[in-house]
Amino acid sequence: MAFFSTLSVIKLIQVLLISGIKFLFAPILAIGYGFSYIQTVGFTAIGGILGILFFYYFSKWLIRQYQKYCPRIVGYFGGKEATVRWLEANQCKKQNRKVFTRKNKLIINIRKKYGLLGIVLFTPILLSIPIGAFLAQKYYSKKSNILFYMSLSVVLWSLFLSGFFFLK
Repeated sequence: MAFFSTLSVIKLIQVLLISGIKFLFAPILAIGYGFSYIQTVGFTAIGGILGILFFYYFSKWLIRQYQKYCPRIVGYFGGKEATVRWLEANQCKKQNRKVFTRKNKLIINIRKKYGLLGIVLFTPILLSIPIGAFLAQKYYSKKSNILFYMSLSVVLWSLFLSGFFFLK
């Protein structure tokens, strides 16, 4: 007799994936699947930490690819003049005005008002793991222990949210 049934493994994988993408909904899903408090805290925390690690290093790769290929893309689509303009500015810029959405304004306000602490605290519940990991990589990658702080935030939010939804 197997320790885990196929159905319980699928449920576990779903909780881990949701935890790594949109953390706020993971405890609700885990409780809905009948996980205990300890299982809910453990699996959502593990999923969130794995999500942070994956998206942090994936963001690092994306940023490097952008920096590496941006002049080539501009030159390919805009011709030689566009490449010269890029080299003068030393970055890829769109000529169009940036459109600020509600989420963009939220991210900017959190970064300006709270800095690193805001990114770390609000990533699991307000921003989402992929966006928070990208912002941490882009703006705070030189800070030591950024991954530790983000992981600690996920564990604390997992304890709080799981307790809140279990008491509800």
